[in-house]
Amino acid sequence: MEHNNKIFIYNNFKIENAITDGDLLDIDGYCCHYNKVNLNGEMVNEASFKRFFEMQKEGKIKPALNYNHSDQLIGGIDFLESRKEGLYMRAHLNKKIALVRDTIIPCIEAGDLNSLSTEGFILNGWHGIEELGENTYYVKDFILTAVAVVAVPADYEAKFTFKNFLQTQKPETTKTTYKPKWYLL
Repeated sequence: MEHNNKIFIYNNFKIENAITDGDLLDIDGYCCHYNKVNLNGEMVNEASFKRFFEMQKEGKIKPALNYNHSDQLIGGIDFLESRKEGLYMRAHLNKKIALVRDTIIPCIEAGDLNSLSTEGFILNGWHGIEELGENTYYVKDFILTAVAVVAVPADYEAKFTFKNFLQTQKPETTKTTYKPKWYLL
């Protein structure tokens, strides 16, 4: 099956054909989970991001989307929300950026890149840290400056998903048999 002259390959479809709006690839997932100690010994909860959301509402801060905690922007964050499980995000990767097109998408296709990681600073420095035990601490007033697309996150459950072209297609049906349109070669 072909779409835009490309054959789907990744899990029977090719991610380059994932669509949202032109050259953007929508992703969504949790940047971090609440009340769980991550591999860095950090734990956050909804209160940890209260000041961040206040600053964001006032237009004082807008976090970036980058690759592997670098200064390379790879798209934009469209939506951030504190949910019961953790900090949820919807974002988009810009496929016009060479790094996204030539490196990130192939890594996603290979299954090597599917995680998110938060970055920022603690508003009150060391006063914003409460020790929970040996090498573990609770972070207060965390100001989110970016979310990074990473291969190895501190929070192993912080994964992203994407909407693929095939998931957006409505299957065709006939009177005798049901076969999705994309199934026909």
